[in-house]
Order: sequence, then structure tokens, then C-alpha cells
Amino acid sequence: MGLIGNIYGLLGYYCHVRDKLDKAMRFYEKGMVHDMTKPSYKLAYGVLLLKSGQFQKARDIFSSVLIDPRYKDSVRNMAKLNLSLAYWKLGDIDTAIEMLRELHRKQRTSRIYEALGYLLIEKGNLDEALKYNLEAVKYDAEDPVILDNLAQTYYMMGKLKEAKRYFEKAESLKEDQVSTLYYLGCIYQQEGNLQAAKEKLEKALGCNINPLSTISREAIQQKLEEINHALQSSSLK
Repeated sequence: MGLIGNIYGLLGYYCHVRDKLDKAMRFYEKGMVHDMTKPSYKLAYGVLLLKSGQFQKARDIFSSVLIDPRYKDSVRNMAKLNLSLAYWKLGDIDTAIEMLRELHRKQRTSRIYEALGYLLIEKGNLDEALKYNLEAVKYDAEDPVILDNLAQTYYMMGKLKEAKRYFEKAESLKEDQVSTLYYLGCIYQQEGNLQAAKEKLEKALGCNINPLSTISREAIQQKLEEINHALQSSSLK
């Protein structure tokens, strides 16, 4: 056991939960140099790497946890779930989906439903995504990510009425979910309610957007510019 490494890991985790992310990153990195072994610190470090866009380093951290026989199955399963996200962000969505399917065959958790439900949409398997996300909602009808996944599936299928209903329920449970706000803005735009669309998109810009987010700040800004242009044009008529 790396005593010094785990002390650094504890300091990193202390800063991490207090949102002092730069300090947390420095302590985690020192912890790894000194053989940080406690899995909760390594997993937290990997998640921080994901959210800062360091996907290859995150992949390596999660892989090291996954193959380590000292850790419990629950720890390795969490590493595998996060590892799938690293593979997705590195452009290997097929590997990511297969890893999540393997996890799903062994257990049911909201996080697995969240991750796999979204990646099926991202892959373009809309029929499978719809079936899976309907199953996910039956598993947990109060999870805003699961609801957002189902809403996105309906949106991609052109079923705006159903999409709007689930996006609105997701927003009622988590009002700062960037993808929910973005797609509600898109729906309001298509309905001709440009002011409401603008409000949702401006709210989306104020959310915590990081490299792991499914909607980029650039996409929101582009849509907002489009709506502002339409509002200006309508005011001139």
C-alpha cells in the first residue's frame, strides 16, 4: 500500500468534493507518483480527468483499476462504466457500448441505464435506444438523465410532443441539465416560441459545461445566435 500516495489522494479528494479542482488534480497526480492505491481516490481522479478532457489518461487510470484483482467487483464495475465513457470520447463508441452491455447483463443500475441509453442514441440505433430507454424509465422514472435520454430519442425520431413531455419532466427534477435546456430551446424554436427558446438556451449557457457534456457550448451559442437573428428579423416586420 502506498501510504504517502494515499495521503496525497485524501488531500486530492478533500479538495475535489469542495470544488477546488486544480488543487485536487495536483494532489491526485502526486498521489499517482507515490503509488496511490485506494480505489475511491483513483476513480475520483479518473472522473476529474474525464471532465477536464484528458481522456487517454482517464482510460489508463480506469483500466488499471479494472484489471487489479485486489479490488472488489463493485469497484471494478464502476471503473468499467467510467472506462466506457473514456472510450466513447476517444472515438471508440462500439467498445464503449459493448462494455456497458456487459455491465447491464450483470446488474441494473441507474448509471448504466444513463450511459448506455445515451450512447445508443449517439450511435444512431434509435429503435434500440427507444426500447432501452423505455425500459430505463420503468426502472427509474425520477432520474433526470434517463428521462432526458428518452426525450432525446423521441426528438431524434421527430416525435416532438413526446420529447417535450419528457424534457419538461426532466427539467422539473434537474433544472440545470444542459442537454434538457438545449433541446427544449430547439423545440420551442420549432413551435415558433422564440422568446421561450432564447430563455432556455441562455439558461443552458449558464450550466456547468465540460468536455464530458453531451452538448457543447459552441452548439448552444450557434443556436442562440440563430434565434436572436430570427427575433431581430421579426421585430423589423
